[in-house]
Amino acid sequence: MDKARLFQSSTVGKKVFAHEIDDEPWWRSQKIALVCAFCMTRVVSQRTTVGRAPRGALFRLAKDRQHENTCPLNPTEVLQKIARGSQGTAVIEGDELHLVLPDDLGQIGATTPAIDTGSAAPGDRIGVNISTLGPLLPPLINSAVVIARFLQKHDYDADVVAQFKVRRPGETKAVGWGEFCHGPTPDDHARLYARVTRGPKPRHPVAVYGRVVAVENDRHERPVLRLADGHGFTVRIRSDHASLLTPLTAGAFVLAVGTWRTWTPSRGRPELQMFAEEHWQLAHWTYDAATGHSSRPACPPPLSLAQRTLRQARVTAATRKPAPERGAASSRRSQPSGPLAPLIPPPATAPPAPVEAPTTPAPLAPPSPPASVSPPEPVVQNGVPAEPALPERPPLPPLPLRPPAPPRPAAEPRRARRGWWPFGRRR
Repeated sequence: MDKARLFQSSTVGKKVFAHEIDDEPWWRSQKIALVCAFCMTRVVSQRTTVGRAPRGALFRLAKDRQHENTCPLNPTEVLQKIARGSQGTAVIEGDELHLVLPDDLGQIGATTPAIDTGSAAPGDRIGVNISTLGPLLPPLINSAVVIARFLQKHDYDADVVAQFKVRRPGETKAVGWGEFCHGPTPDDHARLYARVTRGPKPRHPVAVYGRVVAVENDRHERPVLRLADGHGFTVRIRSDHASLLTPLTAGAFVLAVGTWRTWTPSRGRPELQMFAEEHWQLAHWTYDAATGHSSRPACPPPLSLAQRTLRQARVTAATRKPAPERGAASSRRSQPSGPLAPLIPPPATAPPAPVEAPTTPAPLAPPSPPASVSPPEPVVQNGVPAEPALPERPPLPPLPLRPPAPPRPAAEPRRARRGWWPFGRRR
């Protein structure tokens, strides 16, 4: 927990915060008793670990103590509330809550959004109500947001985090919460970066929890969210639709669920990035650790019909098969399907007659009547009669001569320049 209250002489005093623990405040040096900020359960302060694994300063329950049933920080009540509003995406196993993960991102959006139409319970404090998120979020994302905000109020206490686990697709054994949600420390982001680059890659959608450090613009003047600068890389959230990122501002906490990948630009550091395509992939809220005030979570507005039509057109253009090249198509058309017979058969030529030696002239015989001329027989090639020879086309008449060009007038003779001046020297 990030805050507690002083308890002196059976009287509840003012609130104290976790960021004061490492500075040795007076109430710690005097060993003043502490109780939960929302109930009367005893708590103790825990300093930041020195020399071992780093952890944050926080307040935790005293040994063998539990929050009251009406306390919003009671894990048992929170687990029951999340399971009732998850529509089967979160189940309770003993004292643990298991979140059932789907195979891909499309299965998350296909479920019916969880709508919390009930009014706030009486006595709920500002920033303490962790009821299910309002409309527009699918049940799995809604449950994940409630869990992340609940762990945030406990400063990600290891004992509290251990009560939340996930079931990966096709597996019955549950794994730790960190297999699904990476954050809030840079080490958590670095672990996801290593999984994406070196494997094995996640076979299910994953979430990144963090705080928006800055809102930048890309080369198309679209907003880009920068969450953190990790160990040698930067975590960014991008989108082709500016309306999904515009509501988020610097300082807001965000839970981004989707498919994460790495990208190395020509200039700058490598990037662990996610492209948001739906509004429910980004849930954001504000939280003040000093006062413990937390706003209700929200998400960007859904995509309009025009935005969905534009996205579908881009997907169709990307998946469309490229047209064949013109050169390849023309070469296929120019190839004949089979052997073709020549249109005009070649003329039949007779072999030359042998040359005989000259002999004495024989007496002339009377002239015989002219024999009848028979038409030439058609030429047969490969069992198919060829077409008759076409008559020769008469030559075209010569073009008429062009009339001669009219004579051009002779140019006037150029006057010679006078070399002297009649009135003396020319000035």
